[in-house]
Amino acid sequence: MRRPAARILILINLVTLALPAPLWAQVAEGAEYRLGSGDVLQLNVLQQPALDRLLTIRPDGTAVIPPVGEVRMAGLTVREAEESITQKMRLFNRDVVDVSLTVTEYNALHVDVLGAVSSPGTYTFDHQPTLWDAVRAAGGAADNAVLSMVRVVSPGPEGTSTAIYDISAVITGRGPATPVLLPADATVVVPGGDEGMLAAVPPLDGVQVFGGVAAPGVYPLSEPTQLMSVLMLAGGPVDEGELGKVRWVHMRDRGGYDASVIDLEIFLKDGDLSGNPLIHAGDTVQVPRRQPGFFRMVYPLILGTITAAASVVLVVDRLQD
Repeated sequence: MRRPAARILILINLVTLALPAPLWAQVAEGAEYRLGSGDVLQLNVLQQPALDRLLTIRPDGTAVIPPVGEVRMAGLTVREAEESITQKMRLFNRDVVDVSLTVTEYNALHVDVLGAVSSPGTYTFDHQPTLWDAVRAAGGAADNAVLSMVRVVSPGPEGTSTAIYDISAVITGRGPATPVLLPADATVVVPGGDEGMLAAVPPLDGVQVFGGVAAPGVYPLSEPTQLMSVLMLAGGPVDEGELGKVRWVHMRDRGGYDASVIDLEIFLKDGDLSGNPLIHAGDTVQVPRRQPGFFRMVYPLILGTITAAASVVLVVDRLQD
């Protein structure tokens, strides 16, 4: 009985190792600080002490290091920057093998925190901060803060993106804060009082957005707005949102409603404007959620069954011994 039981345990371990890392583990792995413009570092070269010096990363992301000249450092971790400098120095001196960098001033990773916090302003971090880190650095939330609708504006290569997050659980004790990592130059806006109570907007004065979006609610519309922009007001679609089957209910001028299904994907892929119609105040938008596949639904059940079976085999095996 021992060998079959051992085989089952090995199978379970292999299956478990094949599973993706949990969210908290992925966040921790992605949180290593990356150098950026304005950071100051101490360079030490063990084999060439004459090259020891302070380095400041310039706005273009490089630092000047004799004798190799300009070295790009922005976006690298400290370890990656050390390896890059070592390789370049060895082109001039093969004896160089030990190069170390120490960050003495963290100036690149700064985040603006605005709105209903104790001390709005710009804050600099020596590690990639979470959303709650930024709010806490600003002295914490004000009494009238609406932490269920904190807006994060992030710069990116394709333009600025906006998302809304609920971090109220950390205050109410319902659970930990959402582990949202902030990039450099992000802006956090904490709404306060009526500013954050978007649900209080009368439906006829705004658009109702629900389903597969980050922050369902009623959002005010002062003029007709394209569907994609409306979804961004609601924090953007979530990963499981079915953008090819967005349901739109439009209120006619003379009463009554028209219901239709919009394929937003043809706008995102081909720029077809029929997939990005104008939404009016009084309209309703629903983003359906994609149903998980059969294997994704059944897999946890199968894994649980295997685990339970293995436990029974082990108990029987011990009893027989």
